[in-house]
Amino acid sequence: MGGLFVTLRNSAASMRVFERGIMVVQSNVSNVNTPSYARQRQVLVATASDVSSGLAGGVASGGTISARSSYAEQSVRRSLQALGYAEELSSQLSRLESVFDVGEGSGVAAAMQELFDSFSALSVAPNDAAARQMVLQSANAVASSLQQATAGLNSGMSEAGYALTNETTQINSTLQQLLEVNQQFRKSAQAQDDPGLDARLNSLLEELSESMDFTVLRSDDGSVNISAGGQTPVLIGEHLYPLTADISASPAEVLDHLGNDTLSKISSGRLAAQAKLYNETIPSYLDDLNRLALTLADAVNTQLGQGLDQNGNVPVVNLFSYDATLGAARTISVNALTTDQLAAASVGAPGGGGNAEVLAALAGEDLIDGGTLVAFYGSLTAQAGRDLSNAADDVSIQSSLSTQVRQLRDDLSKVNLDEEAIALLEFQRAYEAAAKMVTTLDEMTETVLNMI
Repeated sequence: MGGLFVTLRNSAASMRVFERGIMVVQSNVSNVNTPSYARQRQVLVATASDVSSGLAGGVASGGTISARSSYAEQSVRRSLQALGYAEELSSQLSRLESVFDVGEGSGVAAAMQELFDSFSALSVAPNDAAARQMVLQSANAVASSLQQATAGLNSGMSEAGYALTNETTQINSTLQQLLEVNQQFRKSAQAQDDPGLDARLNSLLEELSESMDFTVLRSDDGSVNISAGGQTPVLIGEHLYPLTADISASPAEVLDHLGNDTLSKISSGRLAAQAKLYNETIPSYLDDLNRLALTLADAVNTQLGQGLDQNGNVPVVNLFSYDATLGAARTISVNALTTDQLAAASVGAPGGGGNAEVLAALAGEDLIDGGTLVAFYGSLTAQAGRDLSNAADDVSIQSSLSTQVRQLRDDLSKVNLDEEAIALLEFQRAYEAAAKMVTTLDEMTETVLNMI
């Protein structure tokens, strides 16, 4: 009789275990579209069976285990860091494409060529008022094109700085949410078995990965400790150490809670791309543009100073002026000259166009970095084009790699509805079998009691 009751209890316990298994399957199906949710499985544990010792055996629940792979999750985060860097770099550089206008008859290169062509025309007709006026118009066009290019680059730099500030704010927001997750883990030991909380944690870590590279260490209580760039602590348990962007000076900095710059430690993610643009790429373009403007202005001014104007006088006012401290390309302008003040003649031949001929020849001289002015600008635009092309190629590569590692991660941990259907069927049949056993044991018990 005692054996019947023991078996009855075991069967009832089995029903509870199988019912819990069904609930786990239902939870998986309900969260099939939940971001970063990992498939859960109930562990079945066989209990010891020894009749002489009173151990009845049976099955018990060993809790649930997650199919999440820490290696796969780390691979996904690394791919997102590289993809975030590539996408941000490509997006920001594409906005600068219009700055380097290389279309026929437009842009800095065309304006410089027109200036030298106007000097060539002046050498043929040095006393023609229209030819002299064309030189002034061409000089103004050169100054205007350089100013516009500089304004475009400065605008791009401002956008990169604005993006850097916003990205830092977004990072702090994500860290704040991770802090709240840490608090939930520390508040209850059972939180570590909460698949929903685990999914939220990993979703936030993925979101942070797009912004910057970091290392994450899991504590025994389930909370995470995060270091930006692997070296700067930004979240330790329930303590948040926010970052602060400073674009008031050049180069821009992202400061930790102690006031130390962290950008040198951050190598990927959108934040690193924005810092590279603001601190390196765009300033390099501006430096080259300033060198071009300064070299052009000095070469033309110097040669004009060696000639005679239409009145036979040595010019006392330069054609171009600029402020090197503020940037030659940004400040270059044409002084208020009259057409007769242009020194088209050589000192030995007043009234001629000898000096204008020398000015026109400047177009073919190696004045900057061993090449002509137009060639130098061409190399600058080519470099900008290569930077954009490389960034676009990197986006394609990193996007493909990210898709691959996500697929690997999903194959390991994502909910598969076909598998869940099979698992549900198994637990249902097992539950029905245990219920049948209970019914049979009940009938047997009643029969025994009737016999007694």
